[in-house]
Amino acid sequence: MKYLGKKSLSSLLSGILHVSWYVVLALSIIAVVVGAIILFSTPVEDPAALGMAKVNFHIFSELKNDEDWQMIKNIPLAVRILFLPYFGVIVALLLRILKKSQYLFNNFKNDIVFNKSNVLIISKISKLLIGFSILTFDFSSLLAGILLLMLCEIFKSGTVLQEDHDLTV
Repeated sequence: MKYLGKKSLSSLLSGILHVSWYVVLALSIIAVVVGAIILFSTPVEDPAALGMAKVNFHIFSELKNDEDWQMIKNIPLAVRILFLPYFGVIVALLLRILKKSQYLFNNFKNDIVFNKSNVLIISKISKLLIGFSILTFDFSSLLAGILLLMLCEIFKSGTVLQEDHDLTV
């Protein structure tokens, strides 16, 4: 299988990243709605009083006895409000990383490898990934971001060599 060009691995990855961007966007919207309902809802002691007697409240009765759930529900409202912007920043970073990666693999699909735009894209992806890893306390993402910074320098050197080669031919 080819790595660059049409009908290559780069073309496949570009398509997968395009689809995954929309999947992450849709799931994050659903998560925000569900998260807001869970974080800001008041506990329902008697579902029949609200006219919801036919709904199965087995899950809610289990949550009432769960220690982790009670710890979350006991967090002050001001702190719970901060969860949504934190989640929003993480999702925005993830969406930007996916979109930049899609641009990079789209360039690879079009046989544009050692180019200044790819160097900038890799640099931006690595910085976004480092920011993402700091916010999520993920060491593996931090390592991947640092490796991408090193790869960016390799691409920068390759771009200079490619420009020299294009000028001499």
